[in-house]
Amino acid sequence: MKNPFTRWQHCTALKRRPHAWSGLKLDPLPIYRDEESHKYYWEPTGEEFSYSTTQACNNKTPEALANIQRYRYGPNGWEARGNHVHWSLEQKMLGYENPDVGDYGEWIEPLLSDPFWENFEPFAVEYMLCDLEKSVGGQLDLLGYDHDSDRLMLIDLKSQSKANSRSYSTDAQLGSYLEALEKHHGFTVDVCKTVWARPGKTTIGKDQPVDECRKAWHEAWGNFMEREGVPF
Repeated sequence: MKNPFTRWQHCTALKRRPHAWSGLKLDPLPIYRDEESHKYYWEPTGEEFSYSTTQACNNKTPEALANIQRYRYGPNGWEARGNHVHWSLEQKMLGYENPDVGDYGEWIEPLLSDPFWENFEPFAVEYMLCDLEKSVGGQLDLLGYDHDSDRLMLIDLKSQSKANSRSYSTDAQLGSYLEALEKHHGFTVDVCKTVWARPGKTTIGKDQPVDECRKAWHEAWGNFMEREGVPF
């Protein structure tokens, strides 16, 4: 497969340019997602992927999952808030500076105004990926180049309900995405990060080393296959 990222090596020459949008984008993969069922499909064959990254990385107990489901729906539910926060960052990365924040300005305004984005160049946003061998589909939040640190970054965005909510590990989820990027496009990122959008405050997470994320994904996948009773 032709590497769609051949111009990446020239990115450092663009550091500190007035506008963060160079037009370099990652070509989409032929993946379709059914929004109602959240199932992923490989369009060339019509194959439905057996699993999703989220499903494979989930190690919560049935009781914890039931508790999460209680707060999923409604105007104050986490699903509507999370979808709108993600949509807003997507719009900013696509060049729209003032997306409609709706009822979630408390989360979105600090997120979009964070200085971190001033010299961040997006290459892919809400980008669907897959691992054909594992039959896993997923969607990364953001891939781009940070011109402040001269690094290619894979970023996951999380929204949380409270300003003092605790962070948690996203290593396995990010590891799934970076491994899929390597398999399909032949490159790896320099570092992974998580951005935490909370009411009144956005926190840019610490560096998450690529090797640690990859290791976490392999462990999560092995544990998931064991729970599913599938040899791997």
